[in-house]
Amino acid sequence: MFEIHGENKPIKEKLQLSDPWEMGEALGWQPFTGLVSDLTGDSWLVELDEPFDYAGTRHQYMVISARHESKPLTMATSGAVPCNMIRTAAERAVSDNPCDISWWRGGHAMIGAVSLDAAP
Repeated sequence: MFEIHGENKPIKEKLQLSDPWEMGEALGWQPFTGLVSDLTGDSWLVELDEPFDYAGTRHQYMVISARHESKPLTMATSGAVPCNMIRTAAERAVSDNPCDISWWRGGHAMIGAVSLDAAP
């Protein structure tokens, strides 16, 4: 459970990919849905409802962050917010700091938008 705008509920999200183009084409431009499982500052860990394989790598967990300082992720409750998405491994997702991407040096990164709905 997490609190956004004073509500303490599970956070269900929808991610819409816009780049890389090749990944979007391969996946049919379908949005990804998932549950936010960690909030660290303006970075969120999302576990996808339907993990997928792309370029030989399983994509089950994504660390998302806002692309623009003026549109934080918390604004996603009232519309789509541009975001960065980085695929992270399951071992990192269950670590003490799952939103830490200091290890990242490229690859399996995406650009898109996130919007939120409170899960039932």
